[in-house]
Formats: sequence, structure tokens, C-alpha cells
Amino acid sequence: MDKPVYTIKCHRDERVFIHAMPGHYISSSSHLNWYVGTSDIKHNHDVSVDAAKLMAEYYIHNNIAVDTVLCLYETQALGAYLAHELSRPNMLNPNPGNTIYVLGPEYDAMGNMIFRDNLKKLIYGKNVLILISCVTSGKTVERAMESVMYYGGNVAGVTAAFSATDEIDGVKINSIFTKDDIPGYEAYSPHDCPHCKAGEKVDAIANGYGYSLL
Repeated sequence: MDKPVYTIKCHRDERVFIHAMPGHYISSSSHLNWYVGTSDIKHNHDVSVDAAKLMAEYYIHNNIAVDTVLCLYETQALGAYLAHELSRPNMLNPNPGNTIYVLGPEYDAMGNMIFRDNLKKLIYGKNVLILISCVTSGKTVERAMESVMYYGGNVAGVTAAFSATDEIDGVKINSIFTKDDIPGYEAYSPHDCPHCKAGEKVDAIANGYGYSLL
């Protein structure tokens, strides 16, 4: 696959960036005309630290309490930096004095999100912030929100590096990048994909971990 790769910088902090590659991609629930790469935000220390600061601003300015950051798709390092920013003293909360937990989910054979008995206490009765790299259809986030509620937690918010939607089930998505940052970005249902209808080959399978060429 020989596709151009574009670097898109955040207008709030140009040190934070994503990569975007046009083509024909399929995810678990959608067909996409762009692949959005967030590897640097997840795995590059300097970019992760700056991204976490941007993500934390919304919750600090709106005085939204967070007890636990639930990290999806290899975002634990980013989640740790985010927890650090949320727990730092600031003008709205000069003496926070609270511990913020960071954890990733486990999945059973059916793909359901589960938390072992020793970790349930990090969800039950806690204000849980769901962290994810990319949101397209929002179905992964919906499942995470349901799991948090099943385990007795409260969804304090959802934050993402990139999101193609503004909200899910009435919860605002706090994202650094949106589809407006990627000209012409579209997500299609598998039956309505214009690339498929035109007989165009699928370039890769994509998910929150990355992409695999076909």
C-alpha cells in the first residue's frame, strides 16, 4: 500500500499531532476513507505528556471529579499522565488531595469487559473517565460505559485523541482532534460504503491498536 501520510498538528499545541492516511479501511463496525494514527500520542513520551495536558483542561475547567481513568487500546501510559494532570493543584482545586487510579480492562471470550475482584473497587462508586485513542461509531465506548455502570461506577466523561462524533448516549466526547481536522473524513456502514460499491479493494483492517494490510 503506497498512500500519502499527512501529519496534522493540534491548533492548541503544535507539539501534539496525529497522522492521517487516505484509503479504504474497515473497522469492527464501519468502513473508513481515512486511517487516523495516534501512535505518537500513546507511545511517544513527550507527545503523550502534552496531549494529557490538553485532555485534562476540560475536566479541570468544568470541575468534573475523576477517581479512575479506564484506558482502552494501549492508552495506559497516556492515562497515567492524564491522571497526574487531573490530580495536580490548580486554581479551581488548589488542594485536590485525591488519588486517581489508572487501569485497563480485561475481556472474556465473548468480548465482554470484566474486572477482577481485586480491581472492582476501582470502579464501584467511582467517577470513571473513559480514555480511548479513536472514536468512530462509538460502539466500543458504549460497551465501556455499560460495563462501568454494571460494576457500579459513574461515567464522569469520555476523552479521546480523535473522535468522529461529539457525544455518545448524552455524554460529551472531549477530544483533541475531530473529523473537521481531516478534510472529507467519513465513516460508512458496511452496506453503504461507496468504496465497496465502486469495487475498490480494502487497503487494511484498522482498530484501536493500528492497522493490518490486506
